[in-house]
Amino acid sequence: MDLPHSLYAVIREPSPAAVWELRGDLLGRGLTPDGKVFELLAEFHLFLDRLTTGAASRDRSERASMMEVGSLSGVVASDLAEAEDAGEWARRLLSAAVTEGLAVLATRQHVRAWRGELASVFQEAAWYLYDELWLWASRRKPDLDAGERRLLLDQLMAPIRDDGVAVTQKTAIVCSLFLLLLVDRLTED
Repeated sequence: MDLPHSLYAVIREPSPAAVWELRGDLLGRGLTPDGKVFELLAEFHLFLDRLTTGAASRDRSERASMMEVGSLSGVVASDLAEAEDAGEWARRLLSAAVTEGLAVLATRQHVRAWRGELASVFQEAAWYLYDELWLWASRRKPDLDAGERRLLLDQLMAPIRDDGVAVTQKTAIVCSLFLLLLVDRLTED
């Protein structure tokens, strides 16, 4: 099969829109949507869509948290400016610190929640890719011992499952694995 130009766009810059375009091109070339390549495309699209949405939400939560931290000083300064004596000043300072401090902690919890949500996107992709790569390796290297195959796949998936690995690195690995499987399926005889 002659590979569509839209595949190169997905390789250059994977995005939900690029995968959508590739899907349309493949259907237009006569591939049937019940084929294995479309299951792979659907999973890739889902991963990219959830990643994009989750990253945007996480970034907005992070910005909101930083704004909340910044607003703390404004509220405290305003309350302190209105204090008439040292006792009132101390009460206002304590009240503002507790109230605004809790608000800051609450927004930080939103950021942590989004980090957990984003981690689940990678876990789901790793789960799907593991099975697909197992089948791919079985076809490509049928003589490879199952224990050895497992060891190799576990090593390959380790960075995706590691909370200490940056999102950009995980994204690059997951996208590369999806693309490997996609190109392999499209070029099968």
